[in-house]
Amino acid sequence: MGGGPVSLFRRAAERRTVQQFGDSSIPTNGSLVAPTASGVPVNDQTAMQLVAVYACVRILASALSRLPLNAMVDRAGIQVPTPQSPTIVVDPFGGAANTRFPSRRDGFKQLAVSLLLRGNGYGIVTARDYLFRPSRIAVLHPDQVKVTMNDDGGRDYEVNHKKVDNPSDMLHLTGMCMPGSPTGMSPISYARQAIGLGLAAEQFGAGFFGKGAHMTGVITVPSDLDKARARQMKEAFEASHGGLSNAHAIGVLSGGADWKSISVTPEDAQFLGTRAAQNLDVAMLYGIPPHMLGQIDRTTSWGTGIEQQAIGFRVWTLDDWLGIFEDAWTAMLPRGQSAVFDTTKLERTDTSGRYAGYVQARTAGILTRNEIRAKENLPPVDGGDDIDAPLNSAHSGDQAPPSAQPPVPKEP
Repeated sequence: MGGGPVSLFRRAAERRTVQQFGDSSIPTNGSLVAPTASGVPVNDQTAMQLVAVYACVRILASALSRLPLNAMVDRAGIQVPTPQSPTIVVDPFGGAANTRFPSRRDGFKQLAVSLLLRGNGYGIVTARDYLFRPSRIAVLHPDQVKVTMNDDGGRDYEVNHKKVDNPSDMLHLTGMCMPGSPTGMSPISYARQAIGLGLAAEQFGAGFFGKGAHMTGVITVPSDLDKARARQMKEAFEASHGGLSNAHAIGVLSGGADWKSISVTPEDAQFLGTRAAQNLDVAMLYGIPPHMLGQIDRTTSWGTGIEQQAIGFRVWTLDDWLGIFEDAWTAMLPRGQSAVFDTTKLERTDTSGRYAGYVQARTAGILTRNEIRAKENLPPVDGGDDIDAPLNSAHSGDQAPPSAQPPVPKEP
């Protein structure tokens, strides 16, 4: 047996990985995926039909794509923005200069959706600058890309069954990944049983209400009725007892007729609890706070309020996804620069809380007036860059107003 220990380890790691749909350039199709134990086939397309999955993907993709991306450089141990950001940061997909291409937000959102559903996001470099650094990227569908690992631990790529000669032209974002595996783990394929149960509960509920299999009650008579008399009795009963005006009215049945009410059994109504449980499972899968999915009927350990829960969402969930994009973009920047998302907008508190923090920062000499105004998207003011100016006081170099100047004594 040849190939060396690295090759043997690579094959063993690939065997341990759960088989995922849509891999190796095979288009996803519900008919090609084996049904789950609930009888519903699950892939990245059918999973998005579950509202909880769609909501989680939308929340994460939208939060990630709306954040500004900056190229930072180290200055005396402090990360500051570069004087001029590279094109790969400002307009990585070409949409700002040409509407034929995706905008920065659209491109990031497409990569995020692919990463959240498949565990992998792919792009290919389509343009480079005069220093041969990447300046434009085209997003690829995961079905177009096949990834293998060579003997030295590097990745080889095929796009539409054609080998990519220069692997550095590929942008590959990966989520959680098995050791030695060339691709990330698909959350949908690993949680397909839970998602299938949620889809089955939805289908059961739609059929339960759509087909009308459960009536509110039946009228029984001791003798047999033909279709015409049965229809006549039904229409007469509905006319006398149906509608809001007849609510809580007293009904009278004659001729030995009897009314029997039919209620929904707990077994038939159990799908409501099943759907709620599946929503929480999907929220746990993606690390989304339950209140962001409408689950506000229970306590949570994310924090004591919506603000604290939002901070927990950014720290424990969103930061990891942001780091995947930051690492990939940093690798395409010049040496010494790093790509960093600006999460200031996600950390903004209410107006009174922000202003109280500004007062403390100004009093302690941490922020100037103009730095505070910049955070509120306000223009700078004259003299607002003095870090040592006390709060609510004039600057030492300013001339006192006429009313504050001492009076000039009059000549005798």
